[in-house]
Amino acid sequence: MRGPHNILRLIRTGATLERTGAMPVILNALDAPRTLKFAARFIVWPFQFLGRRGDQSLPPAPRALTAMGPAYIKFGQILSTRPDVVGPELAEQLRVLQDRLPPFS
Repeated sequence: MRGPHNILRLIRTGATLERTGAMPVILNALDAPRTLKFAARFIVWPFQFLGRRGDQSLPPAPRALTAMGPAYIKFGQILSTRPDVVGPELAEQLRVLQDRLPPFS
């Protein structure tokens, strides 16, 4: 019975990326093909209302990761140390996750 739960989690993750404006930033940083960019945004767009807004003071990518929780923040921290993987612009955005976040309660 885990299948529907995982599908809902995937939709919510994509919706949060789209709602915070991180989807185009990430797809451009990863140099995704135009068809993939279109397909990803087209599939997720109707579900935007399921996504979380995040902290408006952060750039789009860190905003999305902080809205999704601690596991995503840790993933963003790891990616921020690898500009060769995500590109220098996205790595710079993700550096906010290293030391400028409030502690979890």
